[in-house]
Amino acid sequence: MCYSQRKHMALAILSFLLLAATPPDPRFGVVESLEAPERAAELGVAWTRVRFAWHEIQPDGPEDWNPPWPAERLEAEHRAGREIAALVLGTPGWARADPRVPGVPRGLYEDESRPENLWAAFLRRLATTYPYIRTWIIWNEPDIWDPSYPGYTWGGTEADFVRLLRVSYRTLKGLNRENRVLLGAFTYWWDAVYGRRPYFERFLEALDRDPESSRYHRYFDGLCVNLYFNPDSLYDLIRWHHERMQAHGFDKPIWLTETNAAPSEDPTWPVPHAMFRVTLEEQAAFIGQALAMALAAGAERLAVYKLIDNPSDHFANPEPFGLVREDGSPRPAFRAYHVAIRILSGFTGARLARRDRVAVVEVWRPDGRIWVAWSRSPQPQSVVLEARGTLRGAIDGMGHPTPVEREGSRYRVMLPGALCRQRLGTSCMIGGMPIYIVESALRPVREPK
Repeated sequence: MCYSQRKHMALAILSFLLLAATPPDPRFGVVESLEAPERAAELGVAWTRVRFAWHEIQPDGPEDWNPPWPAERLEAEHRAGREIAALVLGTPGWARADPRVPGVPRGLYEDESRPENLWAAFLRRLATTYPYIRTWIIWNEPDIWDPSYPGYTWGGTEADFVRLLRVSYRTLKGLNRENRVLLGAFTYWWDAVYGRRPYFERFLEALDRDPESSRYHRYFDGLCVNLYFNPDSLYDLIRWHHERMQAHGFDKPIWLTETNAAPSEDPTWPVPHAMFRVTLEEQAAFIGQALAMALAAGAERLAVYKLIDNPSDHFANPEPFGLVREDGSPRPAFRAYHVAIRILSGFTGARLARRDRVAVVEVWRPDGRIWVAWSRSPQPQSVVLEARGTLRGAIDGMGHPTPVEREGSRYRVMLPGALCRQRLGTSCMIGGMPIYIVESALRPVREPK
């Protein structure tokens, strides 16, 4: 066997060892794993978000009960060890306080113990029907203000939304103190693009005016964010949400409940008028970049939207967000997420070490650390990283072994250039394929402060 063959075999073995199966990390998830549970198991995700729309479950009155998912499918997810986070939203017409105003339920300002509070009654029935669900996300993107947009579901005031959250928190905690109540995600961009003050800031001000909010821990245990396409904005906006909470005297965990960069150039679902031009390769590169940036910003949990395309997506989504196509074939992003989960599982913390022509995120694990690095320009970039332990090896975002040069107490790695179909300022929106450089620690690694 010649030297080049031995080297190729050694790199292949190294790649296999770096991607060896690990117990599912509870922090990595995917939206609606119920649609393809075997693919969710293959990915190794440990939690999933499942949508429960009140207007679909009780469309014509309180006697209706049409669960969106067969009970056996939900129970199968629970038995498989995937935690279910229930996203609850949508008020049926018969239950609105004002038929012209979507979202705000009748009786919302009644005590949650009274039957006139229709939202509390619905939540109570939902939570007792699925007692194994312990995480409840209250609403989704209430800052969408355009009635002509399909995602417009909330027409109430910020004070109304605080009240909705209060009723939700007190109702669910009253049923089981272990229930986790999460504030549903705001988009941020629906206000920013139109020069409006961010809804989250207005919500926090309304929360401050509620005299009992501090007594009940601000009515939520954590909040969600939905952020897409731009890895830089994931980092900046997760930090922004933390900073806004801190400015109001508290802080809560943040879950990234939706992220992705939907491809516009998949031959099976071309998008001729996409907002952003994204190739299949760029979608795959985005996955590793987004996860690294979210971890560096302090996200507690992460999920990709979504696992698999389905027929209704052609009406609801202008672009294909599935990691798996409708025909069951995986997009390259599926493999990229599989790789990222196995490399990053067990992380104890992360920081953004550099963001200029390249981005570098340092991720800590108990047994060592991982450098995640990528070029932010169309040109390949050489990056030098500090060495502190024993190099286990390096792979790219698709799991292919990558050479690393050791130069004394440093590593030198060549990062591939970005396709750069979309520029934001002087940088590419989505950089080149990320490289993971994996180190074993010479001594126990402390969690970063």
